[in-house]
Amino acid sequence: MGRYDDNAPVLPPKIKAAFDFLHHARMVTEQTDASIPMRTLTPLEKSVEVAALRTVQQYLLGEMDFVEEAQSAPPTKGDDDDSAPEPVKSTP
Repeated sequence: MGRYDDNAPVLPPKIKAAFDFLHHARMVTEQTDASIPMRTLTPLEKSVEVAALRTVQQYLLGEMDFVEEAQSAPPTKGDDDDSAPEPVKSTP
């Protein structure tokens, strides 16, 4: 398998979380270092693994759109507004 790289293309947050959990599950269940014992996944971890695999499958097949909607910033009054400038108040 390929190397896990944090410099990968930008993914939707849900897909990145799914890939992160799948990486965790792989590291737990495979013997990568003789000093660290491998173990099986708990039932909860196994169900999350299945959900993560289903999510990645839907994303890769284009069955689901995981794009997060950007929150729009409130309009600010700037120099390039078409509104008329405020009148200058004179002090008596």
